[in-house]
Amino acid sequence: MKALKDSEVVLRMAKDLGLKRLRDPEKAIREFCVRKVEKIIAPFTQLKDLDNLLEIVSSALGIRFEEVNDDQDISNLARVYTSQGELIFADLAGQLDKMTDAVLIRLKNTRMWKYVAVIDCRGLKKTRAYFSKWHEVAHVLTESRQPALFRRTPKDLKAPEEKLADRIAGDFAFYTPLFLPELLARTKSTKRLTFDIIEELRKTVCPSASREATIRGAISRAPFPQLLVIADYGLKKEEERRVSQLKQMELFSVEEGIPFEPKLRAVQVASNETARQSGLQIGTCQ
Repeated sequence: MKALKDSEVVLRMAKDLGLKRLRDPEKAIREFCVRKVEKIIAPFTQLKDLDNLLEIVSSALGIRFEEVNDDQDISNLARVYTSQGELIFADLAGQLDKMTDAVLIRLKNTRMWKYVAVIDCRGLKKTRAYFSKWHEVAHVLTESRQPALFRRTPKDLKAPEEKLADRIAGDFAFYTPLFLPELLARTKSTKRLTFDIIEELRKTVCPSASREATIRGAISRAPFPQLLVIADYGLKKEEERRVSQLKQMELFSVEEGIPFEPKLRAVQVASNETARQSGLQIGTCQ
């Protein structure tokens, strides 16, 4: 799989934005977005928190967020916007399926807003709502002269433009100039993160972010080595492969149980750059 900096799609996006020296178009686009946001927030000398940053940037770009918490919310939104001549909302229920976190719609009859970003907050998707909003902001920040009429953000991000939008969202969801000073102030003596410190950061700096997103944001920005280890009971890769083979050969049924004992293993490990440079690492189950 190609790195984003080698993607033809990302290179084309960079050229459409008028960027030069494109040996690394991903980096060029992300830096372009930072400059654009810095220009937007320049008149605001004091930002309350990251929710305030999101509000200012989205308003400047003409984005209105609509959160849907149940099916009735979707029906109500569809009715309101179609009555205003925005017929693309008629299929909103169909577009917000189980595999879609959000949709971004460019309005035809623009008044105060140019875009509506519908954020799916049903069930577990609510924990991704804050990041989903920044993801849609990222799409608008990188729009060229001919913006798309409709964008759909799938949970499984495979397209280069979706991966890029996610990385741009990561740059701002825990915007370093706001987030890092607060992190450093709380870790001045300990030089390490704790779950209590991260929760305090979440409540004061990024109240709309989920706990897991805040953990990952704090770890990635910490200037000292940090790891996040997610453990669960599971099998080794070879054991999983063997179980799959046995199932295919129909040598045992699910009711008979797995012929290996699941053990507590590291199933996911996230580290920051400082940890990687220092050689601090924990391998996931193999």
